[in-house]
Amino acid sequence: MMPVHGKTERQINHLVHKIKNIAVVGEGKMGSSIFHYLIDFDFRLTWLCSSDAAREKAQNAIIKKTKRLLQSGVLTEAGYASKLEQIQVTSDAIDLKYCDLVIEAITENADEKIKLFKQLDEIVDISCLLTTNSSSLVPSLLIPSENRKDKVTGLHFFFPVPMKSTVELITGPSTSQQTKESLHGFLLEVNKKPFLQDESNAFILNRLLLDFQAEAFHILEEGEFSHADIDDCVRQHIFPTGVFEFFDHVGIDIMLSAIKTYTQGETGKEFYRPMIIKLEEMVRQHRLGIKTRCGFYDYTNAVVTSSDDGRVLQDNSSLSHKVAEQLWNFFTCSVSSVIASGVCSRDELAGYVKDYLGVDTDPFTMASSY
Repeated sequence: MMPVHGKTERQINHLVHKIKNIAVVGEGKMGSSIFHYLIDFDFRLTWLCSSDAAREKAQNAIIKKTKRLLQSGVLTEAGYASKLEQIQVTSDAIDLKYCDLVIEAITENADEKIKLFKQLDEIVDISCLLTTNSSSLVPSLLIPSENRKDKVTGLHFFFPVPMKSTVELITGPSTSQQTKESLHGFLLEVNKKPFLQDESNAFILNRLLLDFQAEAFHILEEGEFSHADIDDCVRQHIFPTGVFEFFDHVGIDIMLSAIKTYTQGETGKEFYRPMIIKLEEMVRQHRLGIKTRCGFYDYTNAVVTSSDDGRVLQDNSSLSHKVAEQLWNFFTCSVSSVIASGVCSRDELAGYVKDYLGVDTDPFTMASSY
């Protein structure tokens, strides 16, 4: 373990030892993934669900998972019983009273998150750390009271949680050094790689792709390529997941909310307009991606198809290469900007991006071929 801001490993471990009781709030895709990931570690876990029906569904999923571990020999009978004793699933926030750490993973809505944090502020001990898995809202927006301002941060996990090592640790101007170190140590303990960022450069990995994604919508708007064409080009030449495929997996509504937040203070907002207009239209039509079985693609059948009457995939390697070069140029400009800011080194950023995008080779080396 590397020292953090001058602290020794022993000091960090002492701080980590305090985090033993953890709560996850939210039973959606991210909340479920985070909670099930943490089951494999030695914590007392509480899962706060939004209703009794959601609580029952979550409880059944946990029992099934632990039974599989028992049947496969990963857990003994005693270990199985002990594991279930360490887990509580509830729909009553009062059950979070003795938590050391809360990880919020509810809907990407500032008002809902603020309401939740204010409720928790009245329940949990003053030493409890409140964190949000938000992909676009900085923690200082969610501080529920003056007494809690040094203990509110962002812990931005990526999906699927077991497959992604990187977690963005977002701190605000009031976040204490002890809070930073406690969460840094916690992430190391659960085998995650903390990417420490302050609010002025928060959500770097998502923002890196923002102009890349916006340019893909400009190409789509020109009409020569369908979204399936562009995704096929991206998968062939750049990343393993297409731009529009990625939007469907995250959720069109979530992506729209995040993009609006990211672009709020940007100059040249017109560049993002085609992307925002298209996403707003899809939200109105309730085409939210995989979760509604329809987004840019149709997921109602076993074979995923385009949800538009788009063109047949282009069989022209020179055109495909040209589109890839066009998209890479936007990505590499964003990368250069991050490196120039001094937030992290090129090699560090390459490592984070490799994990985030699920690629085996250095993505910046790949870009140099265009």
